Amino acid sequence: MSGKDDVRDPSADGGLDRIEVEDPGETLEAALEEEERTAIGEMEDKLRSVERDLKDLKDRHVRKLAEFDNMRKRTEREKTEYFRLALLDLARGFLPIVDDLERAMSHASAEERSSDFGQGIGLIRRQILDLWRRHGLEEVDTSGEFDPNVHEAVATEESDELPPNTIVEVLRRGYLLNDKLVQPALVKVAVRRSEAGKARTSGGGA
Repeated sequence: MSGKDDVRDPSADGGLDRIEVEDPGETLEAALEEEERTAIGEMEDKLRSVERDLKDLKDRHVRKLAEFDNMRKRTEREKTEYFRLALLDLARGFLPIVDDLERAMSHASAEERSSDFGQGIGLIRRQILDLWRRHGLEEVDTSGEFDPNVHEAVATEESDELPPNTIVEVLRRGYLLNDKLVQPALVKVAVRRSEAGKARTSGGGA
Protein backbone atom coordinates (compact mmCIF):
# COMPACT_ATOMS: atom_id res chain seq x y z
CA MET A 1 0.00 0.00 0.00
CA SER A 2 1.38 3.43 -0.85
CA GLY A 3 1.62 6.39 1.51
CA LYS A 4 -1.55 7.78 0.09
CA ASP A 5 -4.87 5.94 -0.35
CA ASP A 6 -7.34 7.02 -2.90
CA VAL A 7 -10.87 7.33 -1.69
CA ARG A 8 -13.27 7.67 -4.51
CA ASP A 9 -16.58 9.23 -4.36
CA PRO A 10 -19.36 6.82 -5.26
CA SER A 11 -20.01 8.95 -8.26
CA ALA A 12 -16.35 9.06 -9.29
CA ASP A 13 -17.18 8.09 -12.73
CA GLY A 14 -19.33 11.13 -12.80
CA GLY A 15 -16.28 13.38 -12.88
CA LEU A 16 -16.38 14.61 -9.25
CA ASP A 17 -13.15 15.63 -7.31
CA ARG A 18 -11.02 12.89 -5.73
CA ILE A 19 -10.34 13.06 -1.88
CA GLU A 20 -6.87 12.03 -0.70
CA VAL A 21 -6.21 10.97 2.98
CA GLU A 22 -2.68 11.41 4.33
CA ASP A 23 -1.29 8.35 6.21
CA PRO A 24 1.37 9.49 8.75
CA GLY A 25 2.88 6.07 8.76
CA GLU A 26 2.82 5.92 12.64
CA THR A 27 1.61 2.73 14.20
CA LEU A 28 -0.66 2.59 17.23
CA GLU A 29 2.09 0.96 19.29
CA ALA A 30 4.53 3.79 18.64
CA ALA A 31 1.91 6.36 19.58
CA LEU A 32 1.21 4.59 22.84
CA GLU A 33 4.92 4.38 23.65
CA GLU A 34 5.33 8.11 23.06
CA GLU A 35 2.35 8.89 25.22
CA GLU A 36 3.75 6.62 27.96
CA ARG A 37 7.17 8.34 27.83
CA THR A 38 5.48 11.72 28.13
CA ALA A 39 3.43 10.58 31.12
CA ILE A 40 6.50 9.07 32.80
CA GLY A 41 8.46 12.29 32.28
CA GLU A 42 5.66 14.33 33.82
CA MET A 43 5.45 11.96 36.79
CA GLU A 44 9.22 12.12 37.30
CA ASP A 45 9.07 15.92 37.30
CA LYS A 46 6.26 15.84 39.88
CA LEU A 47 8.20 13.32 41.97
CA ARG A 48 11.30 15.53 41.98
CA SER A 49 9.15 18.51 42.97
CA VAL A 50 7.57 16.53 45.81
CA GLU A 51 11.02 15.37 46.96
CA ARG A 52 12.25 18.98 47.02
CA ASP A 53 9.19 20.05 48.99
CA LEU A 54 9.67 17.15 51.39
CA LYS A 55 13.36 18.00 51.93
CA ASP A 56 12.48 21.64 52.53
CA LEU A 57 9.77 20.64 55.00
CA LYS A 58 12.18 18.29 56.79
CA ASP A 59 14.84 21.03 57.03
CA ARG A 60 12.31 23.45 58.49
CA HIS A 61 11.13 20.79 60.92
CA VAL A 62 14.71 20.14 62.08
CA ARG A 63 15.30 23.89 62.52
CA LYS A 64 12.08 24.25 64.53
CA LEU A 65 13.08 21.33 66.74
CA ALA A 66 16.50 22.92 67.35
CA GLU A 67 14.90 26.28 68.15
CA PHE A 68 12.43 24.61 70.52
CA ASP A 69 15.23 22.69 72.26
CA ASN A 70 17.31 25.86 72.67
CA MET A 71 14.29 27.72 74.05
CA ARG A 72 13.58 24.87 76.47
CA LYS A 73 17.18 24.85 77.72
CA ARG A 74 17.20 28.64 78.06
CA THR A 75 13.93 28.53 79.99
CA GLU A 76 15.31 25.84 82.29
CA ARG A 77 18.46 27.90 82.94
CA GLU A 78 16.44 31.03 83.64
CA LYS A 79 14.09 29.14 85.95
CA THR A 80 17.00 27.56 87.82
CA GLU A 81 18.77 30.91 88.15
CA TYR A 82 15.58 32.61 89.34
CA PHE A 83 15.08 29.88 91.95
CA ARG A 84 18.67 30.25 93.16
CA LEU A 85 18.38 34.03 93.46
CA ALA A 86 15.06 33.74 95.30
CA LEU A 87 16.54 31.12 97.62
CA LEU A 88 19.61 33.28 98.21
CA ASP A 89 17.46 36.27 99.13
CA LEU A 90 15.39 34.11 101.47
CA ALA A 91 18.52 32.72 103.14
CA ARG A 92 19.89 36.22 103.75
CA GLY A 93 16.74 37.09 105.63
CA PHE A 94 16.49 33.76 107.44
CA LEU A 95 20.03 33.04 108.66
CA PRO A 96 20.10 35.93 111.16
CA ILE A 97 17.42 33.98 113.05
CA VAL A 98 19.89 31.10 113.33
CA ASP A 99 22.53 33.57 114.55
CA ASP A 100 20.12 34.82 117.22
CA LEU A 101 19.55 31.25 118.40
CA GLU A 102 23.30 30.74 118.64
CA ARG A 103 23.80 33.94 120.58
CA ALA A 104 20.99 33.01 122.95
CA MET A 105 22.61 29.61 123.55
CA SER A 106 26.05 31.15 124.01
CA HIS A 107 24.73 33.37 126.82
CA ALA A 108 22.93 30.50 128.52
CA SER A 109 24.52 28.67 131.41
CA ALA A 110 25.64 25.08 131.11
CA GLU A 111 22.61 24.04 133.16
CA GLU A 112 20.26 25.97 130.88
CA ARG A 113 21.82 24.47 127.75
CA SER A 114 21.44 20.96 129.15
CA SER A 115 17.82 21.51 130.15
CA ASP A 116 14.93 20.31 128.00
CA PHE A 117 14.35 23.87 126.84
CA GLY A 118 18.01 24.36 125.90
CA GLN A 119 18.11 20.99 124.13
CA GLY A 120 14.96 21.94 122.22
CA ILE A 121 16.49 25.22 121.03
CA GLY A 122 19.60 23.36 119.88
CA LEU A 123 17.48 20.80 118.04
CA ILE A 124 15.52 23.54 116.24
CA ARG A 125 18.77 25.17 115.12
CA ARG A 126 20.13 21.88 113.77
CA GLN A 127 16.89 21.13 111.92
CA ILE A 128 16.90 24.56 110.29
CA LEU A 129 20.51 24.19 109.12
CA ASP A 130 19.88 20.63 107.88
CA LEU A 131 16.98 21.91 105.82
CA TRP A 132 19.12 24.61 104.26
CA ARG A 133 22.01 22.22 103.65
CA ARG A 134 19.72 20.13 101.48
CA HIS A 135 19.38 23.23 99.29
CA GLY A 136 23.15 23.76 99.03
CA LEU A 137 24.00 25.72 102.18
CA GLU A 138 27.50 25.25 103.60
CA GLU A 139 29.46 26.99 106.30
CA VAL A 140 32.36 29.27 105.41
CA ASP A 141 35.69 27.71 106.35
CA THR A 142 37.39 29.67 109.13
CA SER A 143 40.16 27.22 110.00
CA GLY A 144 42.98 29.03 108.21
CA GLU A 145 43.96 32.52 107.17
CA PHE A 146 41.73 35.51 106.69
CA ASP A 147 40.11 35.64 103.23
CA PRO A 148 38.44 38.97 102.40
CA ASN A 149 36.19 37.20 99.89
CA VAL A 150 34.34 35.26 102.61
CA HIS A 151 35.52 36.76 105.90
CA GLU A 152 35.05 40.13 107.56
CA ALA A 153 37.64 41.12 110.17
CA VAL A 154 35.91 43.01 112.99
CA ALA A 155 38.60 42.62 115.66
CA THR A 156 42.32 41.87 116.04
CA GLU A 157 44.41 40.08 118.62
CA GLU A 158 48.09 40.67 119.21
CA SER A 159 50.18 37.55 118.90
CA ASP A 160 53.83 36.68 118.29
CA GLU A 161 53.06 32.98 118.01
CA LEU A 162 50.50 32.98 115.20
CA PRO A 163 51.19 34.22 111.67
CA PRO A 164 49.53 37.54 110.84
CA ASN A 165 45.98 37.29 109.46
CA THR A 166 45.37 33.95 111.12
CA ILE A 167 41.78 33.64 112.30
CA VAL A 168 41.80 33.26 116.08
CA GLU A 169 38.08 33.50 116.79
CA VAL A 170 34.78 33.34 114.92
CA LEU A 171 32.30 35.94 116.15
CA ARG A 172 29.58 35.00 113.66
CA ARG A 173 29.42 32.08 111.30
CA GLY A 174 29.46 32.72 107.58
CA TYR A 175 27.53 30.77 104.96
CA LEU A 176 27.64 29.96 101.25
CA LEU A 177 24.62 28.89 99.25
CA ASN A 178 25.43 27.04 96.02
CA ASP A 179 28.88 28.70 96.03
CA LYS A 180 27.39 32.19 96.46
CA LEU A 181 28.16 34.12 99.61
CA VAL A 182 25.08 34.57 101.80
CA GLN A 183 26.84 36.26 104.69
CA PRO A 184 30.55 36.64 105.49
CA ALA A 185 32.00 35.17 108.66
CA LEU A 186 32.80 37.83 111.25
CA VAL A 187 36.22 36.98 112.66
CA LYS A 188 39.03 38.13 114.89
CA VAL A 189 42.48 37.92 113.28
CA ALA A 190 45.99 37.80 114.68
CA VAL A 191 48.43 40.70 114.24
CA ARG A 192 52.04 41.15 115.32
CA ARG A 193 52.52 43.04 118.55
CA SER A 194 54.95 45.38 116.81
CA GLU A 195 52.39 46.08 114.06
CA ALA A 196 49.66 46.68 116.62
CA GLY A 197 51.95 49.09 118.49
CA LYS A 198 52.76 50.99 115.27
CA ALA A 199 49.07 51.22 114.50
CA ARG A 200 48.31 52.65 117.95
CA THR A 201 51.21 55.08 117.68
CA SER A 202 50.12 56.18 114.25
CA GLY A 203 46.55 56.59 115.47
CA GLY A 204 47.62 58.55 118.55
CA GLY A 205 49.72 60.97 116.54
CA ALA A 206 46.91 61.81 114.19
